[in-house]
Amino acid sequence: MSPMSHTSFATVKLHHGLYRQEAIAAAAETFADFASFAIRRDGDHYVVDITDINSAVEGDVVAEFCNFALANTATLSKSSHA
Repeated sequence: MSPMSHTSFATVKLHHGLYRQEAIAAAAETFADFASFAIRRDGDHYVVDITDINSAVEGDVVAEFCNFALANTATLSKSSHA
């Protein structure tokens, strides 16, 4: 597989009822070696623009980022109820 000649990008919308902003930001920090992230609020959603996705990474960086953000939210929610 040859490297992509253009910048890879994706935009995901994460509902604020399922995701916490600080959990999304922490996931973005964790995945900073694999892509660039810009997070903004738009109504009921956090919109994450993911750019400069490293095409050399095996797997789906966007899906793994979303999973990590959800896991971070669960961890934060558990700790706030303790």
